[in-house]
Amino acid sequence: MVLGVPQTIDSVLWVMTGASSDQLGTESPSTMEQALSNAVWLERADAWTGDPKARIRSGILRLRLADASGGQIDQDQLQLAIDDLRDGLARSPANSYGWAALAQAELANDDSKQARKTLVTSMLIDDFDPELSLWRCELGLLLWNTLDGDDRRLWNDQVRLAWDNQPDGLVALARQGSGVFSVPIQFALISDPARFQAFEKIFLQSR
Repeated sequence: MVLGVPQTIDSVLWVMTGASSDQLGTESPSTMEQALSNAVWLERADAWTGDPKARIRSGILRLRLADASGGQIDQDQLQLAIDDLRDGLARSPANSYGWAALAQAELANDDSKQARKTLVTSMLIDDFDPELSLWRCELGLLLWNTLDGDDRRLWNDQVRLAWDNQPDGLVALARQGSGVFSVPIQFALISDPARFQAFEKIFLQSR
């Protein structure tokens, strides 16, 4: 399975490995070589200081690197990403971004059953994060056949949150998969007539 990280998700991953007050480095890596170097240093930082956030960010970087060629997945980088994310999350389990990244990595590793559990964990930890909502919408659609009724109710909340904060992104997502993705999104919004009608208007105009 090709990772195929969508542009919106790729942007989130890249920002998550960029500048922040608790991360090694001052800006998002501009090249794959710099990204690999940063991943190694983040792993060392964790080894030296016991900082699980550094390990999680290294995992996110390696997830990005696994799909750097835009073609076949680098399985070695993917496995390193999974290992780093699981290690970091075992010590910092409240990191909802890390859980979303791990779900993405597990999905790329053809482990849909585990990816579904991981996505649900991310939603349960923090179900009101506008920056994560569109990513979770994408993951939920890719994992749709594995989600049960409770999972889909959680996912519906993410759709409504994405519509309120990133409507253009949600419409673009609905147009993927030859329009198949639009059906679950429409069902998620249909309980709120105002949201549903607003989405339908833009979606139909964009076709």
